[in-house]
Amino acid sequence: MAPPAGNAPRQSRGVRNHVRNGWLLGGAALAFVRGDRVLKRFVLISAGIVLVGSVAVAVAAVALRREAGPVGYVLAGLVAYYCLSLVVLAAAVGLAGLVADRLDSRSVTPAGGWRVIERRRRSIAGWAVVDLAVGLPSRMIGSWTVNQLAVLLIGFGWSLVSFFAIPTIALVGGSPRATAQRSLRLVRTHWGDAVYSTVYLWVRAMVLFGVPAAVAAAAGVLLIRGGAVVLGGALFAAGVSGLALAYLLAHAARAVLTVVLYRYADSETVYPAFPVELLERSVRGPSGAVRRLTERVEGDRLRRLRRRVIGDPEDPL
Repeated sequence: MAPPAGNAPRQSRGVRNHVRNGWLLGGAALAFVRGDRVLKRFVLISAGIVLVGSVAVAVAAVALRREAGPVGYVLAGLVAYYCLSLVVLAAAVGLAGLVADRLDSRSVTPAGGWRVIERRRRSIAGWAVVDLAVGLPSRMIGSWTVNQLAVLLIGFGWSLVSFFAIPTIALVGGSPRATAQRSLRLVRTHWGDAVYSTVYLWVRAMVLFGVPAAVAAAAGVLLIRGGAVVLGGALFAAGVSGLALAYLLAHAARAVLTVVLYRYADSETVYPAFPVELLERSVRGPSGAVRRLTERVEGDRLRRLRRRVIGDPEDPL
């Protein structure tokens, strides 16, 4: 599938190819969910919970728009982001557990997903904090910029650390540090430096739901500022709900594919529904320029820093 650790790094194939592959892979993952009654039911129930929560957040934001100052509004936004992220992450972990059981030909029920969430609730809550502290800034600044810089400075970025976070939490559990270490070690020991994140699995969800939702949310804000509070609030709530739904679907696609990749990296298991040729499109490496710079600045100091953060990649997982 991909070159093992120590082989020549995979060449970057360009943003256009990554977007196209993300569209195809995200569609394949969501089709896998749609084709399974249990998985589909679990995702629909999760989507309902996310929509209710996002509407509540939007209504609270409209109600507090004048009472809360800038600092209060930012704090309220961070709390809202954490709560929604927690729900979406929990749903993705539950789905990952169900997908793993289904791929192993075990019988599953929607209740099994909720049991996975219950067992891993501490790991989910801890990882949601890490996502708030690290993942949110990465997304706000631009994941490409942050990850390329991180690859240059320390050899790995947020996308690589979180690569296998969802299946690791669902199948193994553990602290956020243990989750990050296992995720990073699995990637580096199997693919070496040839991969540093997945392709854009969120493309399909964002095109179908995220872009219209963002337009609705922006229109709602403009209407509220113009005095049409009821109509603007309704549009804003619909936009926030759509964005939350897009976020959930993107995580659902990521959960399915990373479970398959996790099993491949951990035990070389391949499933008929996800052939190696398809999975090969799901990983990408840093740009050639960043790889060349990394080779120049690489030294004992950076290697010691990586070992301090993630341990020795050659150690058993």
